[in-house]
Amino acid sequence: MNIQAEKIELIRLLTEINSEKILKKVRGVLTSAKKTDSTELSDSAMSKRLKESRKQISENKGVKVTLDDIWK
Repeated sequence: MNIQAEKIELIRLLTEINSEKILKKVRGVLTSAKKTDSTELSDSAMSKRLKESRKQISENKGVKVTLDDIWK
């Protein structure tokens, strides 16, 4: 997929929309997608957190949780 070409096509399509309702929905989708993108950027932070968690477990510093506690 050529991302730049897709973006240009989306812009072209947006310029043809005359409905305020549709534009608001598109804005909502794009705003939501932007939040997702920023979450993906924090993958290195998530990786660090997982490594720290694994270290804590190997040092018997983890917290045991039963299945019953999870399904409450």
